[in-house]
Amino acid sequence: MSEQPMINNLVLNGTFARHGTSWTATATAPGRVDFSRQHCIITATGRAEQEVPASGGTSYTFSAYTLITYEGAGSARLTFRPSDTSESIGLTGNHGWTHRSITFNTPAGTTGITVQLIGDAGEVWFDNVRLVEDEGTVIPIELIRNGDFAENGKDWSITEIPPGSVSIHDNRCQANLGGFIEQVITVTPGQTYDFSIEAMTPSGGHGFAIFELTPDNVQQIELRGGGGWDTYTHSLTIPEGIPEFTLRILGETFLVVDNLSLKLSTASANTPN
Repeated sequence: MSEQPMINNLVLNGTFARHGTSWTATATAPGRVDFSRQHCIITATGRAEQEVPASGGTSYTFSAYTLITYEGAGSARLTFRPSDTSESIGLTGNHGWTHRSITFNTPAGTTGITVQLIGDAGEVWFDNVRLVEDEGTVIPIELIRNGDFAENGKDWSITEIPPGSVSIHDNRCQANLGGFIEQVITVTPGQTYDFSIEAMTPSGGHGFAIFELTPDNVQQIELRGGGGWDTYTHSLTIPEGIPEFTLRILGETFLVVDNLSLKLSTASANTPN
């Protein structure tokens, strides 16, 4: 099955959650392009690119988060087809995660745009790459992968330190006595997200949903009910400079969870940045 754009983002796999899927990478030795950490990391000379459909005479906004080390240099380039004219964002100097964006009008007759992430020197990182047609309404997308456990433990890291245990079966996850599951989730700094989880706490048990934004910035909600299924919600605002966080579901004693969800809040989704 071919990958589909995520609602209004024309770039496929712009968060690199599926590593290099949908991207074509080239590099000149000793340069390399690495997707293994769910970012696009270009060392020395290399690039990653993909072509997306577009219309002529239309306004688009391109955005991405970039990080540069080792006195790196590079660019994000958008080349319009078939005219081969382009727009670009230059990247130089060392810096932490920074949001970059550019708005442009495509030439008449445009049928596609080649999105190129380019490294020329040092190390250039890219994440959250987006290309959207302006004035569209953003429909929130689901950010937690396999939150209903339909694919068992796929996309989750499982930690069991005795006597802790984790079992995933029948489309639900049970974590007991300190066992926990984790997932790293890519987000947009400054935005607010709506989190929800269904939980059951048998035998008077309880647990926590933990949001580790940084080692010094950890939020949590307690999951403690009467033994049946309960739905818990939480509003999570991401601080500036944080493009991802770790979600941890911990069974302090006995905890069963299902249907985890994290989506951009409706108000945030439809408010221009």
